[in-house]
Amino acid sequence: MSKLPETRSLKLRRDDWCLFVTIDDPATRNAMTADLVDDLEGIMDVVEVDRSIRAVVIQGANGLFCAGADLKATGTDDAGLEMRESSGWRSNRRGGELFRRVAELPVVTIAVVDGPAFGGGFGLACCSDIVIGTARARFSLSETSLGLVPAQISPYVVSRLGLRVAKRLALTGARLDGHGAEQIGLIDFFVPTAEEATPLLESIFSGIARCAPMANAATKSLFIKAASADRPSFADEAADAFFTSLNSEEGQEGVQAFREKRRPQWASEA
Repeated sequence: MSKLPETRSLKLRRDDWCLFVTIDDPATRNAMTADLVDDLEGIMDVVEVDRSIRAVVIQGANGLFCAGADLKATGTDDAGLEMRESSGWRSNRRGGELFRRVAELPVVTIAVVDGPAFGGGFGLACCSDIVIGTARARFSLSETSLGLVPAQISPYVVSRLGLRVAKRLALTGARLDGHGAEQIGLIDFFVPTAEEATPLLESIFSGIARCAPMANAATKSLFIKAASADRPSFADEAADAFFTSLNSEEGQEGVQAFREKRRPQWASEA
């Protein structure tokens, strides 16, 4: 079990194989500050190598999820610089790498949105595998209303919502509450309050516990590739992935447990 890093804008709690990551920076309304990006990258470093973690829950404190980009710090020293030398460009590019890492984590990621999720916060939710929203949840692709572009989050927004809905939300600056987000598939589960998310999370964890950790990681990676794959070459890669899983310790244990009509070893952790 890896040691969790020190953080400035996050509260961390480990509960067996689940890691709870709570954004807690009320002064910025949980904005995507440099400190928050640093802290989240530190968490990604741990989760990518610690095979004892099987799920990560991302949530916000104080009735907030994430207010998006830290616009007060954007482009403050960019005068006279070439675009790709500017702090604004580098900060945005770094955010894109963070979103990619969140989306591709080899564990199940769950966002619990209780409060505003604007701009980059909207994108952070879309990077997650499962999204829970409450009655206080508020979603908006707010960039265009500020004359900006929802750039780095666009692949994940389109992946979750589809091009038609993503365009409508981005090009109108629409705001959605939890019910509206559920109707368009932005969130997977609606609960009235954050407290009522707890039993729902327990139910989700029970499902995760029935699945082999390495098989989940390989399946998630393969599904991401499948979304934009060249079909002939993907068929070879998919066969490789299945053969590898079949001959892994998990695969052998799973098949043997099926034959013996018992639970596989990893399921005992539920």
